Amino acid sequence: MALLASGTVSTAAPQTTARPRLDGLDVLRGAAVGAVLLGHSWPAIFQGAGIVGVIVFFVLSGYLITGVLLRDVEQHRKIRYGRFYAHRAFRLLPALTLFLGVYAVVELTADVLGDRTKGLIGYTLLAGFGYLKDLPLPFDVSLAIGPLWTLAVEEQFYLVWPALLVLALRKNRQGRLVGCSAAVVLFLMTASVLAMLDFAPHLHSLVYALPTTWGLGLIVGSALRLYRVHVFGLFAGRRLRLVALLASSLLLAGLGFFPKANETPFFFFVGGPLAMAAAAVLVVLAASRTRGMLQWTRPVQVLGTVSYAVYLWNYPVILWLNGGSTADLPPLVAWSAILATLLVAVISWHTVERLGRIARDSFDKHQSAQRPAAVS
Repeated sequence: MALLASGTVSTAAPQTTARPRLDGLDVLRGAAVGAVLLGHSWPAIFQGAGIVGVIVFFVLSGYLITGVLLRDVEQHRKIRYGRFYAHRAFRLLPALTLFLGVYAVVELTADVLGDRTKGLIGYTLLAGFGYLKDLPLPFDVSLAIGPLWTLAVEEQFYLVWPALLVLALRKNRQGRLVGCSAAVVLFLMTASVLAMLDFAPHLHSLVYALPTTWGLGLIVGSALRLYRVHVFGLFAGRRLRLVALLASSLLLAGLGFFPKANETPFFFFVGGPLAMAAAAVLVVLAASRTRGMLQWTRPVQVLGTVSYAVYLWNYPVILWLNGGSTADLPPLVAWSAILATLLVAVISWHTVERLGRIARDSFDKHQSAQRPAAVS
C-alpha cells in the first residue's frame, strides 16, 4: 500500500469510460481483508481491526458501484437496473451459495456448532440468502454467518441508491443527494445509539450491525466518485500524496487497536468517521494512481482479488476449528484458520466465482445481441 503515494494523478476526465482493473485498489482490498483476518484471529489485541477493514470496504464499494452506475447513465442515459442487479447476483451469489451450502452440510451431518440441534439451519439460510443479517430478526441464526451483516448493508444500500442517483443527476442535485443521505444516516445512527444507551446497553451488538451505523462509509465512497475530478486534483503533488498515505495508514492502524470498538459509542461517532475519512484518502490515492504497483505488493493484490471469499469463510472456519468460540484462539488454530481460509478462497475464485464471471459475460453478450433486434 505504500506505493500508492508514488505516480502521477490522472486527469480524471469527466467521461466515465470503463477502466481496467486497478492494482492499487486490489492492494487496498487486500489490506482491508487482512485487517479483518487480524480482528478475527487475535480479537484481544486487534479489537478494532475488523470494523476498520469493513469501513474501508464500504468506502471502496461506494466508489466503485457508483462508478458503474455513472457509466450506465453516460452511455445509455439511464441505469439498466436489470443488468445492474444481474451483475451483482453473478458476482455475489456463487461464492455465497458455496459457503452456505457447505455450512448446511457440515451442520446437518456433524452439528459442530449445535445448529442442527437448535433448529437454526433453515433460519440461517434464510437470513444469509436474503441479506437480512444486519436487521433485528424475530428468530435466531447461526454465529457462522455473523460477518454477513456487512454484505446485507451493502445490498440494501444498492436497492435504494441507484434510483436516488438517477433523480439527482436529472436535476443536477448530486450535492444535495450526498448531503441529505448523510444527514439521514447520521440522524438514524444517533437515534439508535442513544436509544441503546438509555434503554438497552446490552444490545450494542444489534446497533453495531444496523445499516445506518456504518452506512455513511458507502455515501462517502459514492461522493468520491461523483466528485472525483475535483478530489483527484487535491492530491496532485507526490509529497502530498506520500504524507496523506502515511497519515491515513497510521490512523487506520491505530484504530485497529481501539478497545471494544464494536460496543463503544465514541467509536461510532468519532472513530468510525475518522476511519471513513482515512479510507477515502486511500481510495483516492489508489484510484488516481497511473503507474502499476511494484512486484512486492503482488501477494497483497492476490489477497485483494480473493477478498470476498476470504471474508465469507474466515469466521466460520475459526468457529469450526475452535469448538464454536472465537475467543482465546490458540496460535495453531488462528494460523490454521487463516491458511484454510486462503485455500478455500482460492478454490472459490477459480471454481464457482469463475462460473459467475462466465455467466455474467454470457448475459452481456445475450443482451447485446437482443438490442439490435429490439431496435429493428
